[in-house]
Amino acid sequence: MSIVVASAALDTAWSEFGLVSFSTSTLATLSACIEEVESKLKRGTLGATTTPSDVDVARWLDRGKQELVETKNYTFRKRYVTGNTVALQYRYALPTDYGGGALAIRDMTNDREIRVWDEAMFNLKFPDPSEESADEPTIACIKNMELWLVSPPAAVYALELSYDRSGEATATDFSWLPIIERFRVCDFATAEALASLHDYDKAQFYYTRWEKGIGKAIRADGKRKWKRMRYQAMSIFQEYAARGNQG
Repeated sequence: MSIVVASAALDTAWSEFGLVSFSTSTLATLSACIEEVESKLKRGTLGATTTPSDVDVARWLDRGKQELVETKNYTFRKRYVTGNTVALQYRYALPTDYGGGALAIRDMTNDREIRVWDEAMFNLKFPDPSEESADEPTIACIKNMELWLVSPPAAVYALELSYDRSGEATATDFSWLPIIERFRVCDFATAEALASLHDYDKAQFYYTRWEKGIGKAIRADGKRKWKRMRYQAMSIFQEYAARGNQG
């Protein structure tokens, strides 16, 4: 038996809501972050022929962003995008920087939430979504990097996705990070740079600084979230009452 891999790519266009950027301070761009690392390495200006090169540092900064959002499920990890369904199509590609974890979907055309089901339950009840009658989607399921909808959309509906990003949108995008987080990403890149130079003692100093900063941020962000929730979780009765408000 042979496995046939589909050759047609599944492509869905998502548009991000207008971004309100943080104050840029001194780390507004990728170049500024590289200069921050340069100031700590004390090896002059980094370029294409230096060790490490500016390309190496840019790569470590990019990894630092991804390490940040994986380690710390903090407020600004969330990203909001919109897209449109296609009539009778139930499979859609998730944004390429979807990092797993939480995903919330809102049908903006019909003003309602689309509930996200566990894959096992979804497959059990809807083994073939195309067998369902076309209608307004009410249930969704995440399958790897795909979003499946039931019922298959009967028309064009506008959807809003709120999801946890991976940190990898573009290597140069720091606009969604608060300034303190940009400094922490620079600490991580500095540690990687020093490790590449086999200066492990100094590298360990910056790794420790990075980890200590992440620990502080996790605690502070957890307190902010808990306060916004008025120090209580939403009950099933509150959720039920809120869900029918605009339905």
